[in-house]
Amino acid sequence: MSAIEITGLVAIILMSAFAIVAIIVAVPLFRLINRARLLAEKLNISLIPMVEKLNTTVSHLNSEISSISELTQSVGSIVEQLEKIIRLARIIITNPLIKLISAGAGVASSVRKAANQNKKPDLSEVQKQAE
Repeated sequence: MSAIEITGLVAIILMSAFAIVAIIVAVPLFRLINRARLLAEKLNISLIPMVEKLNTTVSHLNSEISSISELTQSVGSIVEQLEKIIRLARIIITNPLIKLISAGAGVASSVRKAANQNKKPDLSEVQKQAE
């Protein structure tokens, strides 16, 4: 055998070895790629309904939030009306009541003074005041 024949034989053996290694590596790699493709298809099938459900849920949530906003505005309006009613009640009830109490106190004071002036001084009181 000549050197060229030996080199050709070594090259054929090395190419065969590389081909065998490539086949051994390619089979699991092909399986992995096939599994990834199937997983992506399943994910695509299940993801579309989930996204649609999520879209429906978000729309429903938006409508609920808008109704809560309207409810909050209504409650705010009711509170404002109550504040006005309380302020009006305070004006209507409190001011006349204060005036009535003041007038009653003035009348009571006048009655006491008139009673003290009509009352004749007792001798014992005059003596006590003198001491």
